[in-house]
Amino acid sequence: MNTEELSAIIVDNESDAREMIGRLLDDYPEISVVGQAANVAEGKAAILSHQPDIVFLDIEMPGRDGFEIAQEIRKNKLETHIIFITAFNQYAIEAFKVAAFDYLLKPVDPDELKKTILRLHENNTKTKLKEKLDILTRFLNPQKLRFNTRNGFIMVNPRSIIYCEADGNYSYLYLDTGKKEHISQQLGKIEEILNNDNFVRINRSIILNKEFISSFDRKSKIIKLTNVLEEMEFKVNNEVLKLL
Repeated sequence: MNTEELSAIIVDNESDAREMIGRLLDDYPEISVVGQAANVAEGKAAILSHQPDIVFLDIEMPGRDGFEIAQEIRKNKLETHIIFITAFNQYAIEAFKVAAFDYLLKPVDPDELKKTILRLHENNTKTKLKEKLDILTRFLNPQKLRFNTRNGFIMVNPRSIIYCEADGNYSYLYLDTGKKEHISQQLGKIEEILNNDNFVRINRSIILNKEFISSFDRKSKIIKLTNVLEEMEFKVNNEVLKLL
């Protein structure tokens, strides 16, 4: 995109948030707000009608979310730059970074908006929306992985795995549902299947999902996990700490 006049639409279910972004954009004469929407249905209609250069898109809205609008933009092959607006959520933010989407945290900071607008002007290539949304979807909704069992196999979303434990030539998967699955694969093979930065092998017998770590005591070198039916603790060494 260049510095010629750009059209924008603001989609947010909170009227105060829409008004605030509108006021902040008053400092950018090259950006013209051509529409606002308070929900997904209104957002889709406004975007299809105006086909804006930019959409400031809230993620969480009652009943439906902003990703539905993003997919509508993709489906209609619109050359629209999406700037996601989100309340603080580290996992979601990491997803936007991975997919190379611009994002703003609520409440929107004027300096952060300025940086985003500058990046917008510096981006002279067409937005590869399909590729970006594919990456974002895979990150937020990773495909289920197949694990062999003695009677067949199970399909498991890796984000639901709290930790994995070796059991000789077998392994156990401890899931956030409270279930424990017995897998007919060694821990090394499971480590290959997971192949994800969220997982770290802390010793010969245990692989942890870092998303479930709640605390670490530097003196005792004890890691505690959340979201389990009983409190789980694991002792780690200094080498493992570098991976966390």
